[in-house]
Amino acid sequence: METYLSIEGLAKYLDVAEKSVRKWVLNRDIPFHKIMKLIRFRLSEIEQWVETSGKFPKANEDELSENELFESEETACGESKQSDETAENEGAA
Repeated sequence: METYLSIEGLAKYLDVAEKSVRKWVLNRDIPFHKIMKLIRFRLSEIEQWVETSGKFPKANEDELSENELFESEETACGESKQSDETAENEGAA
């Protein structure tokens, strides 16, 4: 099964700032996939991208604005974090 990374996971994997990863996505400089409303990176594609000095053929995806790319990602992550916090609070009670 293929391994996918989040923006945060990819930033840690490449040892770069999350802001850099977001900029690469916005500029379509890095291969990525929208899964549901989340941006994910296939590890095999990232390794290929790194080996080719960060050059990767850009996909013919529909043009999305910065808000369309990242708003859904942040909303989905926020919902997940809230669920985790709620579970922790319920466990402490």
